[in-house]
Amino acid sequence: MHSQTTTLLWVVLALTAASIEPILIKMGYRAQANPWQLLALKNIVAAIVMFFLSSGQLKAIPAIFGKSSMDSSKSTDEPNSAGVPRYSATTPFWILVISLLLCSTNVFMLFALQRISAVEFITVTTTTPLAVALVNMYLGNDSRGKMFWFGLILAIVGVILSIRPGGLSIDLVGLGLALAAVLSSTTYRLRAERLLKTLDSRLLSFCLFAVNGAVALVILPFTGAINSAILVYCLWMGAAAALANLAFIAAIKDLGATRMSIINLIQRPLVVAGAAIALNEHCTITQWLGIAMVLGGVQMAQVRP
Repeated sequence: MHSQTTTLLWVVLALTAASIEPILIKMGYRAQANPWQLLALKNIVAAIVMFFLSSGQLKAIPAIFGKSSMDSSKSTDEPNSAGVPRYSATTPFWILVISLLLCSTNVFMLFALQRISAVEFITVTTTTPLAVALVNMYLGNDSRGKMFWFGLILAIVGVILSIRPGGLSIDLVGLGLALAAVLSSTTYRLRAERLLKTLDSRLLSFCLFAVNGAVALVILPFTGAINSAILVYCLWMGAAAALANLAFIAAIKDLGATRMSIINLIQRPLVVAGAAIALNEHCTITQWLGIAMVLGGVQMAQVRP
Protein backbone atom coordinates (compact mmCIF):
# COMPACT_ATOMS: atom_id res chain seq x y z
CA MET A 1 0.00 0.00 0.00
CA HIS A 2 2.83 2.38 0.88
CA SER A 3 4.54 1.65 -2.46
CA GLN A 4 1.31 2.27 -4.39
CA THR A 5 0.74 5.55 -2.56
CA THR A 6 4.30 6.68 -3.27
CA THR A 7 3.98 5.83 -6.96
CA LEU A 8 0.68 7.71 -7.16
CA LEU A 9 2.29 10.79 -5.60
CA TRP A 10 5.17 10.61 -8.12
CA VAL A 11 2.67 10.40 -10.99
CA VAL A 12 0.62 13.38 -9.73
CA LEU A 13 3.78 15.46 -9.24
CA ALA A 14 5.13 14.56 -12.68
CA LEU A 15 1.88 15.45 -14.43
CA THR A 16 1.40 18.71 -12.54
CA ALA A 17 4.97 19.98 -12.99
CA ALA A 18 5.12 18.92 -16.66
CA SER A 19 1.81 20.71 -17.34
CA ILE A 20 3.06 23.95 -15.84
CA GLU A 21 6.26 24.08 -17.90
CA PRO A 22 4.79 24.78 -21.39
CA ILE A 23 2.71 27.61 -19.94
CA LEU A 24 5.79 29.13 -18.28
CA ILE A 25 7.67 28.89 -21.57
CA LYS A 26 4.93 30.81 -23.39
CA MET A 27 4.97 33.44 -20.64
CA GLY A 28 8.75 33.65 -20.96
CA TYR A 29 8.37 34.41 -24.66
CA ARG A 30 5.88 37.15 -23.78
CA ALA A 31 8.62 38.63 -21.59
CA GLN A 32 10.85 38.83 -24.71
CA ALA A 33 13.02 35.82 -23.85
CA ASN A 34 14.72 33.81 -26.58
CA PRO A 35 14.90 29.96 -26.60
CA TRP A 36 18.57 29.82 -25.62
CA GLN A 37 18.01 32.01 -22.57
CA LEU A 38 15.16 29.78 -21.42
CA LEU A 39 17.17 26.62 -22.08
CA ALA A 40 20.27 27.82 -20.21
CA LEU A 41 18.58 29.32 -17.16
CA LYS A 42 16.09 26.47 -16.85
CA ASN A 43 18.84 23.82 -16.77
CA ILE A 44 21.03 25.76 -14.35
CA VAL A 45 18.14 26.21 -11.92
CA ALA A 46 17.08 22.58 -12.35
CA ALA A 47 20.63 21.37 -11.59
CA ILE A 48 20.71 23.43 -8.39
CA VAL A 49 17.29 22.13 -7.30
CA MET A 50 18.31 18.52 -7.97
CA PHE A 51 21.57 18.98 -6.06
CA PHE A 52 19.61 19.68 -2.89
CA LEU A 53 16.93 17.05 -3.57
CA SER A 54 19.49 14.29 -4.21
CA SER A 55 22.17 15.24 -1.65
CA GLY A 56 21.83 11.88 0.10
CA GLN A 57 22.58 10.00 -3.15
CA LEU A 58 25.61 11.96 -4.34
CA LYS A 59 28.03 9.66 -2.49
CA ALA A 60 27.36 7.06 -5.22
CA ILE A 61 28.85 9.28 -7.95
CA PRO A 62 32.48 8.11 -7.39
CA ALA A 63 31.31 4.50 -7.77
CA ILE A 64 29.71 5.37 -11.13
CA PHE A 65 32.46 7.50 -12.64
CA GLY A 66 35.44 6.15 -10.68
CA LYS A 67 37.88 3.41 -11.59
CA SER A 68 35.71 0.74 -9.95
CA SER A 69 33.06 1.27 -12.61
CA MET A 70 35.53 0.69 -15.40
CA ASP A 71 35.81 -3.05 -14.84
CA SER A 72 35.02 -4.41 -18.30
CA SER A 73 34.12 -7.80 -16.82
CA LYS A 74 31.03 -6.23 -15.32
CA SER A 75 29.37 -5.23 -18.56
CA THR A 76 25.80 -5.18 -17.21
CA ASP A 77 23.71 -2.66 -15.32
CA GLU A 78 21.94 -5.50 -13.44
CA PRO A 79 22.38 -5.76 -9.63
CA ASN A 80 24.64 -8.50 -8.30
CA SER A 81 23.39 -11.56 -6.41
CA ALA A 82 23.30 -9.61 -3.14
CA GLY A 83 21.13 -6.93 -4.68
CA VAL A 84 23.91 -4.32 -4.52
CA PRO A 85 24.08 -2.01 -7.55
CA ARG A 86 26.94 -2.91 -9.89
CA TYR A 87 27.83 -0.13 -12.28
CA SER A 88 29.34 -1.16 -15.60
CA ALA A 89 31.86 0.64 -17.75
CA THR A 90 29.02 1.81 -19.99
CA THR A 91 26.97 3.49 -17.23
CA PRO A 92 28.72 6.91 -17.47
CA PHE A 93 28.42 6.79 -21.26
CA TRP A 94 24.68 6.13 -21.17
CA ILE A 95 24.16 8.84 -18.54
CA LEU A 96 25.84 11.27 -20.94
CA VAL A 97 23.75 10.00 -23.87
CA ILE A 98 20.38 10.38 -22.16
CA SER A 99 21.47 13.75 -20.75
CA LEU A 100 21.98 14.93 -24.32
CA LEU A 101 18.67 13.34 -25.36
CA LEU A 102 16.90 15.25 -22.58
CA CYS A 103 18.64 18.44 -23.66
CA SER A 104 17.67 17.79 -27.29
CA THR A 105 14.04 17.25 -26.31
CA ASN A 106 14.10 20.58 -24.46
CA VAL A 107 15.64 22.36 -27.45
CA PHE A 108 13.02 20.97 -29.83
CA MET A 109 10.25 21.88 -27.37
CA LEU A 110 11.46 25.46 -26.88
CA PHE A 111 11.78 26.17 -30.59
CA ALA A 112 8.48 24.44 -31.37
CA LEU A 113 6.67 26.53 -28.73
CA GLN A 114 8.07 29.64 -30.40
CA ARG A 115 6.00 28.78 -33.47
CA ILE A 116 2.98 26.85 -32.16
CA SER A 117 0.83 26.97 -29.04
CA ALA A 118 1.36 24.84 -25.94
CA VAL A 119 -1.92 23.06 -26.72
CA GLU A 120 -0.77 22.18 -30.25
CA PHE A 121 2.64 21.03 -29.04
CA ILE A 122 1.21 18.71 -26.39
CA THR A 123 -1.25 17.39 -28.99
CA VAL A 124 1.58 16.34 -31.31
CA THR A 125 3.64 14.83 -28.48
CA THR A 126 0.63 12.69 -27.54
CA THR A 127 2.07 10.20 -30.05
CA THR A 128 5.02 9.55 -27.69
CA PRO A 129 3.25 6.77 -25.71
CA LEU A 130 2.44 5.00 -28.97
CA ALA A 131 6.10 5.23 -30.01
CA VAL A 132 7.29 3.96 -26.62
CA ALA A 133 4.81 1.06 -26.69
CA LEU A 134 5.73 0.06 -30.24
CA VAL A 135 9.48 0.08 -29.55
CA ASN A 136 9.05 -1.86 -26.31
CA MET A 137 6.89 -4.45 -28.09
CA TYR A 138 9.41 -4.72 -30.93
CA LEU A 139 12.21 -5.30 -28.39
CA GLY A 140 10.12 -7.89 -26.57
CA ASN A 141 10.05 -5.88 -23.35
CA ASP A 142 6.27 -5.57 -23.20
CA SER A 143 3.08 -7.12 -24.52
CA ARG A 144 -0.33 -5.50 -24.91
CA GLY A 145 -3.83 -6.69 -25.75
CA LYS A 146 -6.69 -5.15 -27.70
CA MET A 147 -7.80 -3.00 -24.74
CA PHE A 148 -4.44 -1.23 -24.81
CA TRP A 149 -4.82 -0.19 -28.43
CA PHE A 150 -8.48 0.72 -28.04
CA GLY A 151 -7.71 2.85 -25.00
CA LEU A 152 -4.77 4.54 -26.70
CA ILE A 153 -6.82 5.35 -29.81
CA LEU A 154 -9.66 6.68 -27.64
CA ALA A 155 -7.23 8.91 -25.76
CA ILE A 156 -5.64 10.27 -28.93
CA VAL A 157 -9.07 11.01 -30.44
CA GLY A 158 -9.92 12.78 -27.19
CA VAL A 159 -6.80 14.89 -27.51
CA ILE A 160 -7.78 15.88 -31.05
CA LEU A 161 -11.31 16.81 -29.94
CA SER A 162 -9.93 18.97 -27.15
CA ILE A 163 -8.13 21.27 -29.61
CA ARG A 164 -9.77 24.60 -30.26
CA PRO A 165 -11.37 25.10 -33.70
CA GLY A 166 -8.59 25.85 -36.15
CA GLY A 167 -6.01 24.60 -33.64
CA LEU A 168 -4.63 22.01 -36.02
CA SER A 169 -3.21 24.63 -38.39
CA ILE A 170 0.39 23.90 -37.34
CA ASP A 171 3.18 25.24 -39.52
CA LEU A 172 5.52 22.62 -40.94
CA VAL A 173 8.62 23.75 -39.06
CA GLY A 174 6.78 23.73 -35.74
CA LEU A 175 5.34 20.32 -36.54
CA GLY A 176 8.76 18.96 -37.45
CA LEU A 177 10.27 20.25 -34.20
CA ALA A 178 7.45 18.70 -32.17
CA LEU A 179 7.92 15.33 -33.93
CA ALA A 180 11.67 15.54 -33.29
CA ALA A 181 10.85 16.03 -29.61
CA VAL A 182 8.74 12.86 -29.75
CA LEU A 183 11.63 10.83 -31.20
CA SER A 184 14.24 12.07 -28.72
CA SER A 185 11.83 11.70 -25.80
CA THR A 186 11.00 8.11 -26.78
CA THR A 187 14.67 7.12 -26.88
CA TYR A 188 15.31 8.95 -23.60
CA ARG A 189 12.49 7.16 -21.75
CA LEU A 190 13.47 3.69 -22.91
CA ARG A 191 17.16 4.11 -22.05
CA ALA A 192 16.35 5.72 -18.69
CA GLU A 193 14.22 2.69 -17.80
CA ARG A 194 17.29 0.45 -18.17
CA LEU A 195 19.56 2.68 -16.10
CA LEU A 196 16.97 2.80 -13.32
CA LYS A 197 17.57 -0.90 -12.67
CA THR A 198 20.63 0.13 -10.65
CA LEU A 199 20.48 3.90 -10.28
CA ASP A 200 18.30 5.73 -7.78
CA SER A 201 15.85 8.07 -9.52
CA ARG A 202 17.14 11.12 -7.64
CA LEU A 203 20.74 10.30 -8.54
CA LEU A 204 19.94 9.80 -12.22
CA SER A 205 17.92 13.00 -12.39
CA PHE A 206 20.76 14.96 -10.77
CA CYS A 207 23.32 13.51 -13.19
CA LEU A 208 21.16 14.47 -16.16
CA PHE A 209 20.72 18.07 -15.05
CA ALA A 210 24.35 18.34 -13.91
CA VAL A 211 25.48 17.59 -17.47
CA ASN A 212 22.86 19.90 -18.99
CA GLY A 213 23.60 22.59 -16.42
CA ALA A 214 27.30 22.50 -17.31
CA VAL A 215 26.43 22.95 -20.98
CA ALA A 216 24.05 25.77 -20.02
CA LEU A 217 26.80 27.64 -18.16
CA VAL A 218 28.87 27.65 -21.35
CA ILE A 219 26.12 29.06 -23.59
CA LEU A 220 24.54 31.48 -21.08
CA PRO A 221 27.02 34.38 -21.70
CA PHE A 222 26.10 34.31 -25.41
CA THR A 223 22.30 34.35 -25.02
CA GLY A 224 21.83 38.13 -24.68
CA ALA A 225 20.48 40.47 -22.01
CA ILE A 226 18.15 38.94 -19.43
CA ASN A 227 15.53 41.08 -17.73
CA SER A 228 13.99 40.43 -14.31
CA ALA A 229 10.75 39.01 -15.76
CA ILE A 230 12.66 36.40 -17.78
CA LEU A 231 14.64 35.46 -14.68
CA VAL A 232 11.50 34.95 -12.60
CA TYR A 233 9.87 32.73 -15.21
CA CYS A 234 13.07 30.71 -15.60
CA LEU A 235 13.33 30.17 -11.84
CA TRP A 236 9.85 28.67 -11.82
CA MET A 237 10.54 26.78 -15.06
CA GLY A 238 13.74 25.23 -13.73
CA ALA A 239 12.04 24.12 -10.51
CA ALA A 240 9.13 22.65 -12.49
CA ALA A 241 11.51 20.87 -14.89
CA ALA A 242 13.51 19.33 -12.03
CA LEU A 243 10.43 18.12 -10.18
CA ALA A 244 8.79 16.84 -13.37
CA ASN A 245 11.90 14.90 -14.42
CA LEU A 246 12.51 13.44 -10.96
CA ALA A 247 8.88 12.41 -10.55
CA PHE A 248 8.66 11.04 -14.10
CA ILE A 249 11.72 8.79 -13.90
CA ALA A 250 10.74 7.66 -10.38
CA ALA A 251 7.36 6.63 -11.80
CA ILE A 252 9.08 4.93 -14.75
CA LYS A 253 11.07 2.86 -12.26
CA ASP A 254 7.83 1.66 -10.61
CA LEU A 255 5.53 1.45 -13.64
CA GLY A 256 7.76 1.08 -16.70
CA ALA A 257 8.22 3.50 -19.61
CA THR A 258 5.19 2.33 -21.60
CA ARG A 259 2.65 2.50 -18.79
CA MET A 260 3.95 5.83 -17.47
CA SER A 261 3.87 7.29 -20.98
CA ILE A 262 0.21 6.29 -21.31
CA ILE A 263 -0.65 7.81 -17.93
CA ASN A 264 1.24 10.93 -19.02
CA LEU A 265 -1.57 11.58 -21.54
CA ILE A 266 -3.44 13.07 -18.57
CA GLN A 267 -0.97 15.95 -18.91
CA ARG A 268 -2.89 17.13 -21.96
CA PRO A 269 -6.15 17.95 -20.10
CA LEU A 270 -4.10 19.60 -17.35
CA VAL A 271 -2.47 21.86 -19.95
CA VAL A 272 -5.91 22.85 -21.25
CA ALA A 273 -7.11 23.59 -17.73
CA GLY A 274 -3.90 25.47 -16.90
CA ALA A 275 -4.11 27.53 -20.11
CA ALA A 276 -7.73 28.38 -19.34
CA ILE A 277 -6.64 29.84 -16.01
CA ALA A 278 -3.17 31.28 -16.67
CA LEU A 279 -3.70 32.44 -20.27
CA ASN A 280 -7.34 33.47 -19.86
CA GLU A 281 -8.64 30.88 -22.34
CA HIS A 282 -11.95 29.03 -22.11
CA CYS A 283 -12.80 25.42 -22.93
CA THR A 284 -15.71 24.47 -25.19
CA ILE A 285 -18.05 21.52 -24.63
CA THR A 286 -16.15 19.59 -27.29
CA GLN A 287 -12.89 20.17 -25.43
CA TRP A 288 -14.35 18.89 -22.17
CA LEU A 289 -15.65 15.83 -24.03
CA GLY A 290 -12.15 15.24 -25.35
CA ILE A 291 -10.71 15.54 -21.85
CA ALA A 292 -13.17 12.88 -20.61
CA MET A 293 -12.14 10.59 -23.50
CA VAL A 294 -8.47 11.02 -22.61
CA LEU A 295 -9.11 10.05 -18.99
CA GLY A 296 -11.18 7.02 -20.03
CA GLY A 297 -8.67 5.94 -22.66
CA VAL A 298 -5.77 6.17 -20.22
CA GLN A 299 -7.58 3.83 -17.84
CA MET A 300 -8.34 1.32 -20.63
CA ALA A 301 -4.76 1.38 -21.93
CA GLN A 302 -3.43 0.19 -18.58
CA VAL A 303 -5.39 -3.09 -18.74
CA ARG A 304 -3.11 -6.04 -19.51
CA PRO A 305 -4.24 -9.17 -21.39
